[in-house]
Amino acid sequence: MKEFNDTANQLLDAAERYTQMHGFNAFSYKDLQEQVGVKTSSIHYYFPTKQDLALSMTERYIERFRVNLQAIAQEQSGGLKRLEYLAKLYVDVVSKQKFCMCGMLASDMLSLSNAVTVKLCEFFQLLEDWIAEAIELGKKQKTIKTSVNTTWAASSFLAVLEGGMLIARTQNRPDYLENIMQGTLDELSV
Repeated sequence: MKEFNDTANQLLDAAERYTQMHGFNAFSYKDLQEQVGVKTSSIHYYFPTKQDLALSMTERYIERFRVNLQAIAQEQSGGLKRLEYLAKLYVDVVSKQKFCMCGMLASDMLSLSNAVTVKLCEFFQLLEDWIAEAIELGKKQKTIKTSVNTTWAASSFLAVLEGGMLIARTQNRPDYLENIMQGTLDELSV
């Protein structure tokens, strides 16, 4: 991952917030200028185009998410517990009236460069693989039903996370996501 100075990180933070709350196409460099307090020419210095901004923002988000997943895996030895903590991470995001940044970008995919689209695919594959590993671990530990098809369950879990987040956000009800995630975890549990 590229290293950014404080100004570039502030711009990425602001762009990420805008994207998570309003969508990538809902803000401009002028909005970032007002938020961060730098001229648009300075923004263009760091990110010549909005596609460059999207790519840098996505790469940074994926790296941070990867670190969060590693932390969950280190802190939680149980596969089912890992899934519970991932669900809590998503509930926390929606409780702040935000959405998964990569999920939000996926809704704007037709206006994004191929490089960003590739990164979005990388994010969802990373997450689905991590979920599958947690399910396999839970099956070995006998906390997740051994009859569960791991590939299908991982895809479904991810779909419930992202889709549930969308519905919870439209209803302004983080408990909606929390409840459907608990139901999903209960279905997986022995």
